[in-house]
Amino acid sequence: MTKIIQKELNNKEGRVKFSCPKCLNTDITRTLNARKIGTKYTCTCGFEGPN
Repeated sequence: MTKIIQKELNNKEGRVKFSCPKCLNTDITRTLNARKIGTKYTCTCGFEGPN
């Protein structure tokens, strides 16, 4: 089981927030650094991104 960690983002500049492309029920927030280095994320519905 994947543990979901929620915390306040310090680097608000460059972050994005969007709905999961698969289920549209979960909001996904990505920092600028996570987007630059291509860090994977997993939604509760099982969708994984990027790629």
